[in-house]
Amino acid sequence: MKKIKYIVLFLFVLICCGCSYKYASTTRSIRHSGFTLASSKFKCDTLFSKDQVLDPVKFYAGTYLITENGNLFETSLSKLYSNNMNCRKADIPVKVSAVYGANIVKGVDNKFYYLNASEGIPLYAEVPQTDDEYNLYKILLGESSILKAICVNSKSGIYYVLKTDGNVYQFNISKNNQNYNLDSVIKIYSSEDYGGRIVDFNYNGSSSTTFIKTETTFFRMLIENSEECYKYADVSCKYKMDIDRGLTDSYKRILAYNGSSLLSTYSKIFTVNN
Repeated sequence: MKKIKYIVLFLFVLICCGCSYKYASTTRSIRHSGFTLASSKFKCDTLFSKDQVLDPVKFYAGTYLITENGNLFETSLSKLYSNNMNCRKADIPVKVSAVYGANIVKGVDNKFYYLNASEGIPLYAEVPQTDDEYNLYKILLGESSILKAICVNSKSGIYYVLKTDGNVYQFNISKNNQNYNLDSVIKIYSSEDYGGRIVDFNYNGSSSTTFIKTETTFFRMLIENSEECYKYADVSCKYKMDIDRGLTDSYKRILAYNGSSLLSTYSKIFTVNN
C-alpha cells in the first residue's frame, strides 16, 4: 500500500512539474545571459499553445506584439485581460506591415496609425497629414522595404531603420520648421557582419538592451570586463556586440524579445538584469 502511494505521488509530481523539468536547461541558459525569471506566466493561446507557435512574433514593440501575419496584439504581463489571457488582439482595422518605436504602425493600406491614445485622438486612429510629425513618419516608414524604425537621437536627427534586405541603416534627418528632410543614409549593421539577414534589432547605446537578431543568432552588447567593472567603483564597464550564447541556444524557445523583456514559448517571462 505504501509503495502504491509513492508511485501515485511520483506520477503527480511528474505531471505537475514535467514542463518545468523539460525546459529547465533553456531557463538556465536564459538566466545565465543575465535575465531574471518572473513569478508570473504569459498566457496567450492565440499565439502559442503547448509549445507550438501558432502565429510567430516578428516584433515586440513596447507592450505590443506584431506577428509575421501582420496581426497586432496588446499584452499585459502583470494582469490578465477579461479573456483570461495576457494578450488580446488589437482593435485596429488593418494588418500591420511596419512599426516606428512603440508609437506608430504602418498598415498594409500604406496608412499610419497611432499606438497611443491622447486627448482627442483615439487609440489606433489613422494619422492625418496635418499631424506635425506626419512627414517624419513618411520618411521612416514610407518605403515598402522598411520594416522597423527607432529613434536614436531626435535632437541630432538620427534614426535606425531595418529593411527587407536584412540590413539596418542610419537615417540622418534634418528639420526646418515642420519640414523633415532625409539628408543621408548609412548602413550601420550589415548582414554580412552578423552571418545572416538581420530580422530584428534594438539600440540603446552601450547597454545590454541593445541587440541584433538574425534568422539563427542573437547578438547583444555584452560586458567584456565584468569582473572589474562590478568589483571596482572607478572602473567603467566596457561593452562589445557579440553572440549571446544563452539566447542563441534558446532561439526556438523565445516567442518575443524587445531587449528588456523576453517571453518564452513555454509561458515563462524573463526580464533583463540592470
